[in-house]
Amino acid sequence: MKILTAIKNNYGKYLAKAAGAAAVGLVAYDAHVIGKLKADTYSQSKMADYCTSTFDNSMYLSEPSIVQSKLKEKIHNMRMESNFGNMFNSAVGYFGGVIENMISNVIPLGLGLTALCASIKKHPNLVKWSGIGLAAYAGIKIVRDVLGFGQKHYLNSRYK
Repeated sequence: MKILTAIKNNYGKYLAKAAGAAAVGLVAYDAHVIGKLKADTYSQSKMADYCTSTFDNSMYLSEPSIVQSKLKEKIHNMRMESNFGNMFNSAVGYFGGVIENMISNVIPLGLGLTALCASIKKHPNLVKWSGIGLAAYAGIKIVRDVLGFGQKHYLNSRYK
């Protein structure tokens, strides 16, 4: 019974905690998806640069030599078949994308972490105002970015 009465008396604070958990979860999900996309594009662009440089190296000799030519060709093939560089570049791209997305969503992430991690007993106002801030931020984002109100329409701006 104590749990039910505690929740009934503090429903706003628990709603703020739930909103904080939802905000952190949504930001983390977006960051993960963007990180996967960045991992692919970053590793592919680095691999393309790497292929070009190793291929160029394998095609030109400073002096005529069959041994050097065969050795360069073998090294080029070995480098192309290796996945270590691709794995490393994927990890760099993933973490770069995650950090970039977390930085671009620092307001909902900060408000969500504050609402989620702050103690209800020690800092009830902080939890409540973080939840209110999250609700306001979500409302502005929905009106502005999802519904499109208050944004400049670039396709029609040329003809106005």
